[in-house]
Amino acid sequence: MKLPLNVPQCFLDDALIADQRRLVRRWLPATVFPKPVIEPDRPWEGRMLTLFGTVLPEPEGGWRMYYSTFEPGVTHPKVLLATSTDGFRWEKPGLGLVEWEGTSANNIVLTPDRHNDSLSVALDPEDPQRPYKLILFEKGDTQEYWAGDSGLHAYQSPDGLRWIRSPGVRLKAGDRTNLMACRSNGRFVIYTRHPDMWERVGARAIYRSESEDFLTWSEPELVLAPDLDDEPDIEYYGMSVFERNGWYLGLLEYWDRTTDVIQVHLVLSRDGRNWSPPTPREPFIAASFDWNRKWSSCASNGPVVINEQMVFYFGGRWTSHGYDSAQQYGAIGYASLPLDRFCAVEASGGGQLTTVPLEWPNADLVLNADTREAFTSHPMACDGEIRVEVLDAEGRPLPEWSGGDTPVFRGNTHCRGRVLDGTVRWPGDRSLRALAGHTIRLRFSLIHARLFTVEARE
Repeated sequence: MKLPLNVPQCFLDDALIADQRRLVRRWLPATVFPKPVIEPDRPWEGRMLTLFGTVLPEPEGGWRMYYSTFEPGVTHPKVLLATSTDGFRWEKPGLGLVEWEGTSANNIVLTPDRHNDSLSVALDPEDPQRPYKLILFEKGDTQEYWAGDSGLHAYQSPDGLRWIRSPGVRLKAGDRTNLMACRSNGRFVIYTRHPDMWERVGARAIYRSESEDFLTWSEPELVLAPDLDDEPDIEYYGMSVFERNGWYLGLLEYWDRTTDVIQVHLVLSRDGRNWSPPTPREPFIAASFDWNRKWSSCASNGPVVINEQMVFYFGGRWTSHGYDSAQQYGAIGYASLPLDRFCAVEASGGGQLTTVPLEWPNADLVLNADTREAFTSHPMACDGEIRVEVLDAEGRPLPEWSGGDTPVFRGNTHCRGRVLDGTVRWPGDRSLRALAGHTIRLRFSLIHARLFTVEARE
């Protein structure tokens, strides 16, 4: 196996593992912040906000968030914009773009003239004239849901503020759609619904479509649906997808119809088409507080990295489909996870992992690891350890790189607002750069430790 440079290698599957003993693959949930960061506090927002939307970097630094209103009985939800310099405190600027009740001193950027749903935005640096692209489901004027020009409509913008609508429906696809925030393999990609899901699956499911020009889209293909490991009343409501470290990661809206609760589950893919959920099937973003007790749905862009944390913005609701005129409330908050700590190989008293043969580049070995004896204790109380040995391609220990010359790593590399050094050095301050071009195996011996990623870093 040839290791790419500067790409953390996760243990989301067994591709890197030749042998393991007394370890467990431990999936970690994101931690939900207890309070929303954006609440419906403007008259034009109503009482329910949704993060059917996207968080993108601002050209001058910081971030902008596109989000929506959802007001039962109001047929034309609005597209709104918030901004932040640090990712945690958000402002609603007076943009002066759209008039609402006699004033344009509001943060409205778009008011489609009919029912709409599920906006998401992408940045396309290949189009310097109109780099901002927006997909929006719009319902036609007929009573039949999929008739007329109901479907996905495309908007483009030079600055993300002033939008130009492309004529005609672009794709007959669903009212729960997420556009990936940047091109994937040179193409725009959406994950959506399709009218045939009821016939093919009998439930809501996830379809994929792609486009080279943002206007002509491929026929959606079914890529993920409930299976026999799900309870009978589970449906896959929608999914946002992002790429990270050679993987496609999906934030799946996992809907239990019996309780009318949507929680977010993590799903995995190597190619964006063939997906698998971790085992056991547990929420990645759970119904943790009153404000998201019934509904959680993530922004279309995946996480924003702030210091040592991945921050996942999502919309939460107090009520789900069963809202009434008195119990409407929706807000926007976030959950966080230390960088690339989706899962770990974990040991208690002692465990061992040996990799497949690796063609080692001219690079250091860098770990993302946590050697606390109790993983809920003080973040720097690192009493465990990880020993690293180097073996040859056949699994024989290399002299001077194993045995008594084995380095011991102790620490917690991602904590307390920063990323600490996880570089492994052998006695004499030797680096694995000395073995550049050789095919080797790495053997990790863990005691009270979690190993999240290994990286060949220049």
